[in-house]
Amino acid sequence: MSDEMQEMRELLEEIDRVLDAAQENDLDTIYEHRATIVSMYAQAMVEFHFEESQLDWLNDLLGAVESDDIAGCRRLLALEEDGEMVFLASQFAAVMAGFFHHDECLTVLQAIGLQALLKKISNQRQKN
Repeated sequence: MSDEMQEMRELLEEIDRVLDAAQENDLDTIYEHRATIVSMYAQAMVEFHFEESQLDWLNDLLGAVESDDIAGCRRLLALEEDGEMVFLASQFAAVMAGFFHHDECLTVLQAIGLQALLKKISNQRQKN
């Protein structure tokens, strides 16, 4: 079995442990696996939804989230012109803000993402 397949199997086993713990309402077990699951989620988001050219920007955004720098998050998201990307990045950042218990930052990030999504929908309707 390749290393990649082994890592995938181990991750799926960890996911199963978390889901089993959720079924049993075993919050301690869920908490024990919290960092790994969030880390793998973040890695998957980056690999599947962002271009390599965006990684520095995304790392800067994550740094702003980690330090609970709401103004920095707003400034970094404002650099992106594509509404879908703003939405996606803001939701990624919001998940990470939740991980760090930065509730106000999370709320602002979700507001920015929702605003970008609604603007995109409005622009599409105006074109039709």
